[in-house]
Amino acid sequence: MSAGKIFEKLSWQVILLIFLLIFFVRNLLTPLIADDYSYAFIWDGAHWGNLIDGINPDNLQRVENFSDIFISQWQHYFTWGGRTIAHIFVQFFVWSGKILFDFANVFVMAALIFLLFKVGTGLKLREMNKIYLLWIIAGLYFCAPSFLITTIWLTGACNYLWMSFFEILFLLPFALKFWNKNFWSQEKTWQKILMACLGLIAGWSIEPGGALTVFVTFLFVVNAWREKKLQTWQKVGFIFLCVGFAILMLAPGNFYRMELTNTLEPDDIVPPDEQFTLQMFLTNFVVGFLPDFLREIILFAPIIFYFVKFKTSEKISKFILAFSSASILCLLMMLCSPEFPERAGFPSTIFLLIASPAALKEILPQLQKIYQRRTKILNFAAVIFCGIFLLSMLGCVAVENDIKNQLAERDKIILQHKSDDLIIVPPLEVPSWSEIVLGTRTWDNLTMWWGGDLESDVKGNRGILFAKYHGLKKIITTEREE
Repeated sequence: MSAGKIFEKLSWQVILLIFLLIFFVRNLLTPLIADDYSYAFIWDGAHWGNLIDGINPDNLQRVENFSDIFISQWQHYFTWGGRTIAHIFVQFFVWSGKILFDFANVFVMAALIFLLFKVGTGLKLREMNKIYLLWIIAGLYFCAPSFLITTIWLTGACNYLWMSFFEILFLLPFALKFWNKNFWSQEKTWQKILMACLGLIAGWSIEPGGALTVFVTFLFVVNAWREKKLQTWQKVGFIFLCVGFAILMLAPGNFYRMELTNTLEPDDIVPPDEQFTLQMFLTNFVVGFLPDFLREIILFAPIIFYFVKFKTSEKISKFILAFSSASILCLLMMLCSPEFPERAGFPSTIFLLIASPAALKEILPQLQKIYQRRTKILNFAAVIFCGIFLLSMLGCVAVENDIKNQLAERDKIILQHKSDDLIIVPPLEVPSWSEIVLGTRTWDNLTMWWGGDLESDVKGNRGILFAKYHGLKKIITTEREE
C-alpha cells in the first residue's frame, strides 16, 4: 500500500492521539525549572518577591496547603502582578506534584484544539476532519511562539495555554450564538451564573489575552444589539469579563513591579530612559512583533484566499475580520510594553487559529474539487508534511531527553557535594543542531540564558531558589559560553 493510501485511510482521531502522546512525553521530560521554583514558595511580598536576584532564602517558606496559596497570591497581587488565576494553578501544581500537571496539561491541550475548531467553524465535533485538525495542531506547533515555554513548561503553560483555554471557552457560547440564532434562546439562571464565572476568569487571565477577549466579546455584543437579539447572559458575561480584566490590569503589583525592575534589574527590560519612546517601539518591533508575525503568516493564507476569491457572506466576513484583527491587535499592544518577549504573542496565534479555520471552512469546497483532480500528488504532499511534522516533534523529544540526561548527571554531582558551602555544576548545553532545525519549539540557548538554567552568579535568584527547594547551601554553574 502506498504512503498516499495510508494517509487517506488514517483517521483524524489517530493523528490527534499521536500528537497528544508525544505532547505527554514532552511534559514528562520537562522538569521543574525557573519560575516553578519561585512559585514553590509563598510569595515574599515584603522583600522584593521571589524573582529578583539577591533574595534572602531565609525569608522563603514552602507552599504546603491551600491557605498558603491564598496568602501567596494576595501578596503577589499587591507586589508583583495581577495574574492571580494563572498563578493559583502554578502554585497548586508545584505543591501537589508535577505528574498531576503533566496529565492535566494534555487534557487542556486537547480541549483547546476542540474549542478552536468549534468556535472557528461552528460545526459539530463529528464534522471534524484531517484538514481542520492538521491545520490547528500544526498552527499551534509551528506558529505559536516558544512552544515549549508556552505549552509545556509548568509556569508558562498555566499562563498561556491554560488561560487561552479559559478565554476561548468563554467565547464559545458567543460564537455558537453567532453561528446558530437558536442557541440558548431560552435563557436559564445557570447560563448567567456560568457566563459570570467564565467571564471573570477569562478577563482575569493574562494581559494580552484578556484584552483580545474583551475586544472580540464587545464586537459580539454590539452585533447582537444591532440585530436586537442581545440576551441577558451575553450582557452578564461581558460585564464580568470587564470586571475580571480591570482586576488584572489595575493590580497594584503591576506598577510596583515596574518600579522595582527599573531599579534592580534594568537590563531585563527596555532601559527606563528609553521607555515609551521611538527606540522602545523599534526594539519591540524587532525582538517581538516581527518574529511573531512572520511565524504566523501562513495562517493568513486561507483568510486572504477567502477575501480575494471565495467571499461568501458579510456575516462570515465580519467573524473572520473580528478574530484576525484581534490577532494583529495583540502584537500592536505589545509594542507599547517595556518588554516584548516572543511568548507574549501566544494569544495572537490562538485568535488567528479561530479566524483561519473559519476561512478554511468557506474555501474547503473549492479545495475538495482540486483534491479530486490531484488526489495522488496531494496525498503524497500530505504524507511529506506529516512526516516532517512528526520528525520535528520527535526531534524535540530527543533534545528534551538530552537535557533530562544532563540534569541526571548534575544530580549526581549535587549528591556528592550536598554538604559543600558552594556546589558548582556545568551549565546545560543545547545540542548544536537543535536551534537550526527546531528553532524555539524546544530548549534553545536564549531560553537557557534568560532563566531556563541556573546562573554563574551566587546572587542569581534561580540558584538561590533551587538550593532552598532542595536543601542545599549555594549552587551555581560555571560560566556559560556566549
